[in-house]
Amino acid sequence: MAYGYDELEYRPLRGRALSETEKFLAEQGLSWEQDVTYTVLLRDGEGRIAATASLQEDVIKCVAVAEDLRGEGLTATVLTAVRREALRLGKRQLFLYTKPENRLQFTGLGFYEVARTDRVLLMEDRRGGFAAWVESIRRGEAARTIGAIVLNANPMTLGHRYLIEEAAKRCDFLYLLVVSEDKSAVPAADRRAIVAEATTDLPHVAVAGTDRYLVSSATFPAYFLKEKSAAGAVWTDLDIAVFLKLAAALGITRRFVGSEPFCPVTASYNAAMAAALPRGGVELVELPRLEKDHVPVSATEVRRLLSQGRWQEIRPLVPEATWNYLSREENRNIVLARMGVD
Repeated sequence: MAYGYDELEYRPLRGRALSETEKFLAEQGLSWEQDVTYTVLLRDGEGRIAATASLQEDVIKCVAVAEDLRGEGLTATVLTAVRREALRLGKRQLFLYTKPENRLQFTGLGFYEVARTDRVLLMEDRRGGFAAWVESIRRGEAARTIGAIVLNANPMTLGHRYLIEEAAKRCDFLYLLVVSEDKSAVPAADRRAIVAEATTDLPHVAVAGTDRYLVSSATFPAYFLKEKSAAGAVWTDLDIAVFLKLAAALGITRRFVGSEPFCPVTASYNAAMAAALPRGGVELVELPRLEKDHVPVSATEVRRLLSQGRWQEIRPLVPEATWNYLSREENRNIVLARMGVD
């Protein structure tokens, strides 16, 4: 603990302490993130907040020190408390999102750059963590044209299978990067296993998880953005920066996506990739979606049918691996519970 300061821990932060922290962060040009589960506050002898930091799963957020107290080592103090809490929770690796101008400060505190844009810097506290992830999924080095698809597959449909087949025709080797974040109806490990099972017949295809490096809106802390409306664009830019770093390491020169006629957010994301990826030597290839009766085959529709118990309508939309998975009652109950369906 820093000399002369009281260290107070909250799991989670509520009431007056929360109101004071929100005000303190605002004074530092930051904002509070609602999803944190642990917060540490340093208070001076008069009870004023001197520094704070918070934790949400394995992401450090809302790190701030009073302007007149910077240089006294208070950032290190609150980060030590957060790391202690993370260790208690069994978190062995931590990530931190901050402003690019803070890189040297956090480098000195044991964090290493993963990727950056002009507005956000992603760091981790494990030296070589990103490189180790890349090596763990590296395949197909002899291929001339290497492609990639990032997919959630919640659950995998014949639409996903069609996209994979078409992409595989257009490259010599294809990475299928299944989103690792476990926030979907179908658990992450199950989604990855289904994709692997459903593509075993396709040569030169490798299935891997995104780990924690290809970020998602659920884990991206926008607390340091003065304009909250910019959060989506900032996340998109950072995700593209991380993907380009991965692409450079694995030799990926094509990223495949399905066309998006319905969701404006996904359409906007695809447009941003189309503009940014070529600058990093990656071509974005947008392929038409598989349709059944003039309607795109989608995981959204499968989940809707699942919630209504309309089994026979699901089977024509999914590969055998997905059907076998959903046919097991215990799996079905897990998925329905995660969807909030009784």
